[in-house]
Amino acid sequence: MTNLEELIKLGFLVEEDSKEAIERLNEARFQELVKHLREEKPLIVSKDIIKDILTREIEILKQYEPMDSFTVQDFVEILNKRYGFLQDILLRKVELKNIVSINKVSNGNVSVIGLVKDMLIKNSRRMLVLEDPTGYIDVLIDASLTEKVVLDDVVAVTGRISGKVLYAEKIFFPSVPLRPVNYSETNVKVVFTDKKVNADYIVSDKKIEDKIKRKKYSVKAPYFVSINDVNILIAPGFDPMELLSKRYLNIERADFLIDPIPDIIFTDKDVNMSYKGISIVSKNNLINLKTREIQKIT
Repeated sequence: MTNLEELIKLGFLVEEDSKEAIERLNEARFQELVKHLREEKPLIVSKDIIKDILTREIEILKQYEPMDSFTVQDFVEILNKRYGFLQDILLRKVELKNIVSINKVSNGNVSVIGLVKDMLIKNSRRMLVLEDPTGYIDVLIDASLTEKVVLDDVVAVTGRISGKVLYAEKIFFPSVPLRPVNYSETNVKVVFTDKKVNADYIVSDKKIEDKIKRKKYSVKAPYFVSINDVNILIAPGFDPMELLSKRYLNIERADFLIDPIPDIIFTDKDVNMSYKGISIVSKNNLINLKTREIQKIT
């Protein structure tokens, strides 16, 4: 028996435009729908009723929390937490071979992970000073490979040790991996804007409007919100490609780690693209979470 046949057998009248959505539901979601229909007893099962029932409550996963005061110990703890988080990501990169702590390096080919403590220009090369919990090492690398590197980034480098210097051939950021695209089960439309528009969810720097559940939330960007199990990062003012590469933001001395990996990023930069299964969507563009189709609003 199909989902539609079962609903009719239970005595529900079903609108024509909602039949396809009902048939696509798996067993667990269909039983969830039946439970709510029995409780709410609508005159007719419409597309809007299905969306309202099956759309989950949004969840604010994390948001930026400014620090009221800042001590030397706070700075040390922030760097330690950043290093630990990003080191764990880099250790899983298959491109890195012979990873050793800095105090264990010896002549030959190695990979090391460290926090960038200093940078000096030497002709067409750059000297990086990398630090891990065991010590420091000088890294000589082509300057063109370090254009995006800033102090206190966490990176991995591979190369050859000679004397006390690592002559690096490659540098790696803890960038996001390629993943399958994560779609919503139902058609819901989300837009990052300050305008009054027709969408299921309107997100901005400071608030979220849930038009389906008729709720509003106060937030502080950057923040992560989960809508229908799709993780969305709202990050105005930042380069989306850089934050996906470095996996952290430092805002007024406080860190915002890019975790979990977003399915969608809303940005105020003029960019609309797909990158490793992640949709990057600029302000005043609406995205359908089920199809990932993007539409400009006016």
